[in-house]
Amino acid sequence: MNYLRAIPWAALVVAVACSSAPSTVGGSSGMSASAGASSGSSGPGNGGASGSVSTTGSSSGDTSVGSGTSVGSGEASGAGGTGPTSGGGSGASPGGGTGSTSGVGSAGATAASGAGGTGAGSGASGASSGTASSGAIAGNGRHGMSPGCGLAPAGATSNNFTNHKLPIPECTGCTATAGNCTRDCIAPEFAPGGESDQEAGGENFTNRDFSIELPNDYSTTTPYPVFMGGGGCGGGPPQNGNGYGINETGAIQIGLGYLVRCFADGGSACSGQQKLEPLCVNGPEIPYVRAVLKWVESNFCVDLSKEFIGGGSSGGWEAMTAGCGDADQLRGFISVSGGKREHQWPCMGPMAALMVVNGLDTANPIGQPDQPNVAFNTDLDSYGSAHERLDLLSRNGCVGTATTMYDPAYPDCAKYTGCPADFPVIWCDIPMGGHDNTRDGNTDYTNAMWPFLSSLPSEP
Repeated sequence: MNYLRAIPWAALVVAVACSSAPSTVGGSSGMSASAGASSGSSGPGNGGASGSVSTTGSSSGDTSVGSGTSVGSGEASGAGGTGPTSGGGSGASPGGGTGSTSGVGSAGATAASGAGGTGAGSGASGASSGTASSGAIAGNGRHGMSPGCGLAPAGATSNNFTNHKLPIPECTGCTATAGNCTRDCIAPEFAPGGESDQEAGGENFTNRDFSIELPNDYSTTTPYPVFMGGGGCGGGPPQNGNGYGINETGAIQIGLGYLVRCFADGGSACSGQQKLEPLCVNGPEIPYVRAVLKWVESNFCVDLSKEFIGGGSSGGWEAMTAGCGDADQLRGFISVSGGKREHQWPCMGPMAALMVVNGLDTANPIGQPDQPNVAFNTDLDSYGSAHERLDLLSRNGCVGTATTMYDPAYPDCAKYTGCPADFPVIWCDIPMGGHDNTRDGNTDYTNAMWPFLSSLPSEP
């Protein structure tokens, strides 16, 4: 099911100070963390949880990462700046130390260009061949344990998903129209009363819910990976993040929730109207994802090098958008039937990805250049998922567009051979089935997803 146009709603005005200069791709970002304290009481947990659990999220200064991303052919990006932490908490650096961590830009990576091959085979496909880039591609540098390690696991269980509402501050001193808001607050246009505000069930972009489930035998001293999952339009949010091979694999699972039918990561689902789609360069989903991760890191023991996102249909678009605008925090994403928005937050660095698309998907088609007969979709604000793949090949410093079969167990998946080992790009083009399909005959491609994410090496 593709995105339907989101409808703005009238709302109460909420204002919490949060302003800074915008981040820019390829330059130093130094974003200040300002999501503040999470103190909303939780409702009944999804999946049969009973009763209510009151939780108070501690305020933590999120790690400020200066992202010097690899941009263009052979360009060396500058070292990232250092951003101060705010909120009075401890920085999300290894061991929970205070202060900020700055990222370092990549050095001389060559970006791939041109159309990539689709499908899989034992031989190489695509327009050109090559080996992995010899230029270093700098990752987000996030390693170690989160500030929540050692804390009692209040507000979550290993048996089911527990629901929480999360306040996210409204930005001041900036506008999405100018594109100068930070990633840790909601731009005025999306805040209550703004022209792209959305409200449903007593929630809005400054007050949204999510759900969480801990792995079995959770230990407060063991750092765990985090997987955030989202489903397609029309489901009952928050999604529990199941269905992508995660389940009981030792990960903290997060179910992301939307407000009005779909995630507001881009297009008219974000802006409310096609003419307002440029506002999505400061859209509400990146602040939401970052606020959820900060809350989880502050309250539970997280391996900062293993934070992932994934989803199908609307959740697939959400994963692709977060894999761009929050690439200096996330390690990798998986997506089914997603695509690249033309108006979205600037990409913050390279990203490992496994993408599943369907040749017969007419709701969210693969698009150009693989399907040159497919026109630009103004409602989705996208040329399709093929443009997300090209963007990743460039960001990751991949050389050429040659592919080989990723895994014989998943013959529709092609791996781009010219990508650095730290940032693989896997493209699974299922020729049969339609939208949000993960099966080809007896093969279910969701079974490839968690093995892919969990096998990623720590970023450099």
